[in-house]
Amino acid sequence: MVLELKPILMSEEEIRALLTSIDEASIREARKTSLTSLEETILTRGEPGGAAVYDLKGRRIIDMTSQAWTLNVGYSHPDVVYAAALQASLLNHVRYGYPTIPRLKLMLKIREIYGYERVALNTQGGGWAIEVAMKLAMVNKPGADTFLVAWRSFHGNSLALTAASHPLPGLIRFRPFGEERFVRYPYPYCYRCPFKMSYPDCGLTCLEFLEKTIKYSTRGVNSIAGLIIEPIQGPGGVIPAPRDYLKGVLELGEKYGFYIVFDEAQTANGRVGAWSVAHLHGLKPDMMTLTKGLGGGFPIGATLAKAGIKGLSYPEEHTTFGGNPVPYAAALVNLYVIEKLNLVERARVMGDYALKRLNDMKSRFDLIGDVRGCGLYLGLDLVKNKETKEPATDEAEEVVKLAFEKGALYALDMPDIIGDEVSMRNVIKIRPPLVIKKEELDETLNILEEALVEVSEEYGYKYSKT
Repeated sequence: MVLELKPILMSEEEIRALLTSIDEASIREARKTSLTSLEETILTRGEPGGAAVYDLKGRRIIDMTSQAWTLNVGYSHPDVVYAAALQASLLNHVRYGYPTIPRLKLMLKIREIYGYERVALNTQGGGWAIEVAMKLAMVNKPGADTFLVAWRSFHGNSLALTAASHPLPGLIRFRPFGEERFVRYPYPYCYRCPFKMSYPDCGLTCLEFLEKTIKYSTRGVNSIAGLIIEPIQGPGGVIPAPRDYLKGVLELGEKYGFYIVFDEAQTANGRVGAWSVAHLHGLKPDMMTLTKGLGGGFPIGATLAKAGIKGLSYPEEHTTFGGNPVPYAAALVNLYVIEKLNLVERARVMGDYALKRLNDMKSRFDLIGDVRGCGLYLGLDLVKNKETKEPATDEAEEVVKLAFEKGALYALDMPDIIGDEVSMRNVIKIRPPLVIKKEELDETLNILEEALVEVSEEYGYKYSKT
C-alpha cells in the first residue's frame, strides 16, 4: 500500500501554517493560558533521524538530552514517522480491549528482545507501566500492599507515584496519595556512600541495611508486595548500582517472597550499550518497565513480567487510549531501526569515547568530582571540593546555561530540598540520541569544556586546558 495523505476540508497550506508558524501575540496569550510551566525556548523541528533541533528563531541546537532521554533514534526518524502516519491512515483508534496488528507484533518483539514471557502495553508512559507492575504484584500476592522504594528515586508523577518518588517540598505543593504504602531504603550511591564507606571494601553494607529495612521498617514481610528500583538511578544523578548489589536485591525478593521491579524507563532500548541494565548484568528481575526510547518519540509504556505472574482483568487495567495502534506501530518500527542501525553497540562505543573525554576533563578541572555511567547514559558530578564532595549547584546550573547559549542542550539532576536549603542539583546529564555523529558529540563536549572553563574562572576553581 502506498501512503497517500491529502486533507479534504482544509488545504495543505492552511494545515502547514497552523503547525509551523505563530506570532508573538499568540505566544504571549498561550503562555498566560497554560496551567503548567513552559520553557522559554520554542522548538519547531528536528533533523530527521539526527541529534539536532531548531528553535523558532532558526537556531540549531545539538540535543544532549534526547528530549527526556526519549529520542534514541533521533528526531522524527523517517521510518518511525512513516509507520505512525501509515497506521493512522489505516486505523487511528480502538477501544482498549481490541487487539491490532501493531499491538500484537510489538508484544512479540518485546518478548523476543527482552526475554520476558508476559507483556502489557500502554500509551501513557513509564509511570503507568510502574502502576501496572504494582497492580500485578498485589494481585499475585493477595493482601500485600507495601512497596520498597529507594532514596532519591523517581518513578512517575501520578498522585500515587509522587509518593513513591523523591519528595520535592515547595516544588510539589500538594500531598500525594498513599504515602503509607511506601518504605524508603538507601540507594547504593557509591560516590557519596550514606554509610561513609568505599565500594567494594564496604561488603555491601547498604544491602545489609536493606534487609534490616525489610525486617524492621515494614508491617512484616507478608505486607510487602514489591521492591521498585532504577538499576541506574536517573533523576537522582546517574548513579549505577553495582551488579552484586542488584543480584543481592533479587535474592532478597526470593528469600522474603516479594516481587522485584526494575524501572528501566531511562536505561533500556539500547541507551546503556545494552538493551537494558538487566541485559548488561545478566540479571532477570520479576518485572521490568519500559518507556521513553521504546516509542521513538511517541507516547508508550510497557510492563514486562515472568511467565508465572498472573495477568490483570479488564476492570483492573484499561484506559481510553491504551489500545491506540499509532504509538504501537511507531514503537514496533523503532525497535527494528535500533537493530538495523546497530545502535546498542553504537551507544557502547560512543559512550566509551565520551567517558574517556569526560575523565580527561575530570583530571584537569577541580570542579569535576566524578564521572559515571555507561553507554550514552552519563553524568558529570560537579563539586565545590573534591575531598568534601559538596555539590556545586550554582556552578552546574551556570554550566548548563552557558552550554545552551553556545548551542548544546544539557540537563541537571533533581534537587534535595530540606527547609530552605536546596542542594544536589549538580550532576550534568549527558544522554544524546544514539544516532549522534562523532563530530556532533565532539562539538558538544568542546562546548561543555568551554562552559566549564568560564565557570571555573568566574568562581575561582583551578583548571588546566591541557
